[in-house]
Amino acid sequence: MKIVVKGTFDRDADKVRGKEIRHALDNKISQIEKAKNITHVTGVILLEGYSHHYRIIVKSKNYSYRIGAIVRGETIWLVRFLPRRIIYKSFP
Repeated sequence: MKIVVKGTFDRDADKVRGKEIRHALDNKISQIEKAKNITHVTGVILLEGYSHHYRIIVKSKNYSYRIGAIVRGETIWLVRFLPRRIIYKSFP
């Protein structure tokens, strides 16, 4: 899939301090790049009430984060990367 990274995603990812969650995020992004479509990515759930907005679960041993993404065709826009309890207040 083609990945487009928004500025908000970069800012959110820069704020993350844990090495575990950074490693998990890198693994998830590489999985997204290799996937042919969104169904080949693990932990993807369509947000209720939307047709193109998804959440992607990124977990490590001590952290649980979500990627807020918009998918259209073969392109995925990574919009937000926030802890599980915060993401639903700010995305979409």
